[in-house]
Amino acid sequence: MYFLSDNIITASNDGELRLTIMSSMAQDEVRKISERTKFGFKRALEKGVVLGTDNIWGYKKDKGKLIIDEDEANLIRIIFNTYANDKKIGLKKLSTKLQKIGYYNRNGNPIHQNTLKNIIKNPKYKGYYTGGLSNVVDYRSKKRNFNPQSKWKIYKDFEKVPPIVSEELWEKANQKLLSRSKSSNMYQKHQSIYPLSCKLYCEKHKCGFVRKVRHYKNKKDEIYWYCGNFHNTGKKDCAPACFKENDLYNLLLSVFKTFEIYQEDICNELFSFYNDLSLSEKNKNEEVNLKNELKLLETKKDKLLDLALDGFFSKKDLQNKDLALKAQIEQINNKLKDIEIYKINFENQKQHSVLLKKHIMKELFVTQNNLKNYIEELLDKIIVVDNNNLELKIILVGGKQIHKYY
Repeated sequence: MYFLSDNIITASNDGELRLTIMSSMAQDEVRKISERTKFGFKRALEKGVVLGTDNIWGYKKDKGKLIIDEDEANLIRIIFNTYANDKKIGLKKLSTKLQKIGYYNRNGNPIHQNTLKNIIKNPKYKGYYTGGLSNVVDYRSKKRNFNPQSKWKIYKDFEKVPPIVSEELWEKANQKLLSRSKSSNMYQKHQSIYPLSCKLYCEKHKCGFVRKVRHYKNKKDEIYWYCGNFHNTGKKDCAPACFKENDLYNLLLSVFKTFEIYQEDICNELFSFYNDLSLSEKNKNEEVNLKNELKLLETKKDKLLDLALDGFFSKKDLQNKDLALKAQIEQINNKLKDIEIYKINFENQKQHSVLLKKHIMKELFVTQNNLKNYIEELLDKIIVVDNNNLELKIILVGGKQIHKYY
């Protein structure tokens, strides 16, 4: 290959060498550009310069600052006000509502749920500077890592990031977003949201159940679990097509209540892992041995003085032996002090153990308050065996099966 601009011919003797050298220099130049760019971004963050592209909804970027675009800012206010104040609306319904009143994305399509979620989560809309959201980890592949929110640089700055909505409205919308996800981690898997998720199974149609909330004007909302086949096709070929969530909870409560007769055994088993009272006997024996050893050393010390007076030791030998005995005595006294502290702590621990045992016994009583915890930990699945007779097969963790009728 012949490179016209650099006069390199790969067929020549030094062509490959020159090409290798030039490519290495070019790669090093790319590395230097990447480092200079990273340094520039770092200095910009320190100075509070607004970085990123100019495609943020509701704003236009000008000389490192954001300026409110009133046409789009009106959409942002509608999004926050509607989502925060309407308890029954979610991101999907919000997207549909915006479409009905004539709001679309810049490509003319309905605004996606993820776009709405990112808008609601963006602190810029309440007037907070936000930087350090991501960084390039490899200048060759341009691979970019998105940083966790704890590593973002966030602070209030109304001058460079003028707010579109109030801080109170922003917080209210985000609290709702978190509560609907059942976790501060917005990427939590759907099946872990509800205690009965992925635990109800229709044997006739070989499918699971889906959760739906029925809204009523004159009474409280009711939660139902529908057979997935009926939910998807709309055909009433599954009897029953659905179960009330509260009825299932009451049924499971009666099941778990039958195991309360084993409370004492379970409590003792748990308590044995927490507290080993045999250690007290070991410390008692050690205390007796240390006190006997201490008496023996005190006797040696007295005899040592008598031998010195009788002329068996020199003054220097007496001092050395006396120091050695004092060190041994001090060491034993320290051990006895530790045992005394342990005895005091042990008495406190016994009182604490009594309280702990009462707490364990209390938790082993199944109530409506802790029922969901029992379902999550002990229930494997519920199988609708017979649709006509409403027979349910309840399978617990460990394989135990219980047949109940709805």
